[in-house]
Order: sequence, then C-alpha cells, then structure tokens
Amino acid sequence: MKKLKVGIIGFGSMGAHLGRALDRATGGLVTVAGVVDPDDEKYRRSCEFLDNEPQRCATIAELREMPLDGIVVSSPNHCHLENIQELQGLSTPLLLEKPLDASFDKICDVMRFSEEYSGPIIVDHVMRYAPIISQTKKLVDSGAIGQICSVSFVQNCFYGNSMYHCFRRTMAGSGGMFIEKATHDLDIMHYIVGARASRVAAVARRQAFGGNKPNDLHCRQCDERFTCPESSNNTQYRYGDTDKMFEQAWANDMCVYAEEVDVPDNEVCMIEFDNGTFGTYAQCFFSPASYPTREYEIIGLEGILRLSLTMQGDHNKGRILHCRRFGTPEDSTVYEFDYRKRIHYNGGGAVARHFCQLMNGEAEPFTTVRQAFAAEVLGQAATLAAQRGEFVVPQELLPDDLQGLWEEL
Repeated sequence: MKKLKVGIIGFGSMGAHLGRALDRATGGLVTVAGVVDPDDEKYRRSCEFLDNEPQRCATIAELREMPLDGIVVSSPNHCHLENIQELQGLSTPLLLEKPLDASFDKICDVMRFSEEYSGPIIVDHVMRYAPIISQTKKLVDSGAIGQICSVSFVQNCFYGNSMYHCFRRTMAGSGGMFIEKATHDLDIMHYIVGARASRVAAVARRQAFGGNKPNDLHCRQCDERFTCPESSNNTQYRYGDTDKMFEQAWANDMCVYAEEVDVPDNEVCMIEFDNGTFGTYAQCFFSPASYPTREYEIIGLEGILRLSLTMQGDHNKGRILHCRRFGTPEDSTVYEFDYRKRIHYNGGGAVARHFCQLMNGEAEPFTTVRQAFAAEVLGQAATLAAQRGEFVVPQELLPDDLQGLWEEL
C-alpha cells in the first residue's frame, strides 16, 4: 500500500488530533504534508503534538497545489463553508470536522456543496465508529430488545468549560451547543432509531458561564488565574498528571466569564420521530469530573439497553447493560469496553483507517454529509424550539431546494 499525504486546513487542537490519529492508526502510512493556519502559536504547538513539522501554507490555494491524497478541514465551525468552497473543482477525498458550519444558512450551503463535489466526503462523526456504539447497533438490529419505543440520551460534560475557553462560546462562532456538541448524540440517535424527527421541543439556559469580563481576556494574562476554578491553569492542576493529548485540548484559554458569551450551558430537548418512537436529550457543561459523561438508555418492547459510555471515576472505560423484559432478575448481559485513553470512545482510529481506505479508493463514505446534515437540522430545530418556547418541525426549516432530500436523510 502506497504512502499517503494529507493536508489540514485549521491546524489547531482538532486538526492536530486528526493528524496524529491518521499517522498512528495507520502505522505511519499517512503523513501530514501541509497545513494552513494563521496562528503562529497554534502551528508550533500542533507540530510538537504531532511530532512532525508539515509545510505551512499561507493560503488554501497554495495547499491545493501540493500533491495530496486527502484534505482534512478542521478549522473553526464558522469557517468550514468558506474553506471548502476554495476546494471547488478538486476530486480529492475530504474529511470534514463536524458540525458542517455554525449558521444554518451556511450548513445548508455545505450540504449543497457536497452534492456537487466530485470527490468523496466523510464527516468526522467519530462516535459511529466507536466499538461501544457498533455493538449497540448490532444488538438493536438483531432484535435483542425488540421494537424501539423510546430513548433517553444524556451528556454531562466535565470538560465543558473548554467549550467556553474558545470560539465555541458565541452563537456566531459555534452555532450553539445543540449544533456544536449535541450533533454527535443526535447523529447516534438517528443511527439507532432509524427514523426522522417530526417535531422537537426544548429548554436551554446559560447558568454557569458568561459575565462581565473583557472579551480579549485570557487566563494566562489574568490576575485571578490561580484562584479562578475555571481557569485553564486550575483545570489542568485539578486533573493531576496530564499527557500531550490533554494539554493540547486545554491550550485555549479565553475567559469563560467574558461579556460576549451567549451560548447556553444547560439544555434539554424532547423529540418525536416519524415512526412513533420518541426520546429526550440533555446536556450540561458544568458537570463534575467524577461523574459519568454520557449515558444512553434505549427502551424496546423486549428489553432495555443502558450504555454508560464512561464509568464513574474512569472515563477510559464503558459498559453496555442488556436486560430482557421477560427474564429473571439475574437475566442480563454486560459488555465491557476499554478505550485505552483514546478519545471519542476509541473511535478515532477507525475514522483514520476508513479515510485511508477512502483515499485508496477501497471504501465508500460511512459517515456522510447527509447524515451530518440530518443531525444538524435536528440541532437547529432544538435551538429554535428553546428560543421560541414551542414545538418546531425540522422539515419546515429546509429551504425549498433541499426539501427533496428529506425523504433520503
């Protein structure tokens, strides 16, 4: 198998993680050859994390001229559309970080771009690749719990302040957490339930973050950095010994109490699907580190699956509990998972290997733009439902030219 070269647009924390995964998970088969990022410090820090110093291109046009087998787009959310538009005319395989963009209009434009692009595109909905989710899908498809009746997904994000230390802290920058963060879980909900959302209600509040601090204040400059419990310095100190991956994730240190913070940090939505299934999703961004992060409950006519994607006191392990409706009190099966300190429940390596196969022409996209779009339409519906205080019908949000896609999502 030939050596492959990729370029990365947006070489910050996420870009560096994806580059490292592509190298490590393929045994060095994939090399990051060129990157585009205007931030000198991020470039230096990401090179250290990657153990590689790829060519730094001043523009995407310059990156296009390199002999690349694939391109990763991992810039801030609100830059995705403008970045991929500069790739128009290529047929190079693309790996696009989620979400598709920050605003719904631009998300729709990314959808349109993908329908016209001549090369394959996958979206980094990495959780679909995670072994714990793959096993869940197998159990559901095998009829282990019968017809799905309802689902309840919860994310208690102990690292939630990292979302408010960077561009994600504004609606303009991230699109809000129903777009930025929940789309992982909403995508899995679609994947498991196998139906489209028919209406959505939601409540969202900002209860922990935001305030009256200057918008340009960073933890490293702040006189309160050793006393503020949310400072990047204290966050790392609180979690004890950290590795390169952890330090890279906490490199952003914009103040979480800045005036411009307008993204809710505690949200819940209720979803009805067109096959009669219904569900809830809740996410909180000021949860204790000692508490499990994601818990999924899937209720069927023949039993229940309960997924603990992390365990209390150990975020590197997960568990599926399968209980049968007509079984004895002891009649249950447990599936254990060890993520070996790999992020996203050990799904990142599988994404990297799949992208490698895609670049070699040996596979079709597994996590498609259409799937990502479906999750983000649902996320947008939840955002609007919380703002309006009423049910929102996701299909009604689609522009006329994309209505025809609804039945295919």
